[in-house]
Amino acid sequence: MAANTNRPIVGFPKEWAAFFERHPVWARALSNLHQVFQEVFVRDVELRSPAEKVIFFMGRLCVEDFNEAFLLAANGYGFGSVKTVRGLYERVVNMAYIAANQDEAMRFLEYHYIHRGRLMRHAESFFGNLEKYIDKNEITQAKSDFSQYKDKFMHTKCQKCGTKTVMHSWSKLDLASMAKKTGLENLYFPGYYYPTLQTHATAAAVMCRLTSSGLNPIAFDEGSQRDVADRSLIIAHNLVIRLVDMQSEFFKLDLTRELELLSFDFRDVWGKESNGKPPQEGEV
Repeated sequence: MAANTNRPIVGFPKEWAAFFERHPVWARALSNLHQVFQEVFVRDVELRSPAEKVIFFMGRLCVEDFNEAFLLAANGYGFGSVKTVRGLYERVVNMAYIAANQDEAMRFLEYHYIHRGRLMRHAESFFGNLEKYIDKNEITQAKSDFSQYKDKFMHTKCQKCGTKTVMHSWSKLDLASMAKKTGLENLYFPGYYYPTLQTHATAAAVMCRLTSSGLNPIAFDEGSQRDVADRSLIIAHNLVIRLVDMQSEFFKLDLTRELELLSFDFRDVWGKESNGKPPQEGEV
């Protein structure tokens, strides 16, 4: 049956061709990655502890982050891929920290009640009576849970006057400190700090997209961002191999051979572009 030629294509075939021309072995590397993802996440597993649940399910979410970053990068949306990698990096760092400090997993989960309570209060400041939009019992429960758990997440805002406030995160450690404790600090700037500048409303994000054009001293660069896309995907690729290594060690899956293959693929795809920082055996 002939294809429907009138159906629109979502994406840019010219960018796909350019991407696979730059990275001719990527298709093989991606296939190997997805096969390992299947081994790690598509299996019968009994999750007993809070740490096991966090590590497994957030790891599965990281796979989705990686696929989104690749989809954007392969279509020339380098900065879009960068912004997605930010979330991937943050999740991998948190997972690595919880894997090494399993008693912290419940705090991570309980902070959900803080997020949910804040959401309700913030929404009320915009919309007033939320019962027009949300069931009354759900609103009441969210506020009750917030009140019940907030004391676990209080910190002193002012040492002089002793004023306390609810923490902005589940952990007292900031992400940079957490990264240093988990061996992921070498990816902090390309995987988190720089992407944060692109994610938020910053002058840096605007200036990255400006160029000189003819008589116009400043113009918006409408072209694809292939170099940025490649740099973003290097980080994403690195992170998911570390993710597989973390899952293997934490759940005792014995994926030594698979990790060797993924590390080989990483070096084969990126070579010198990885700036000497490919995941090596024993370092992923």
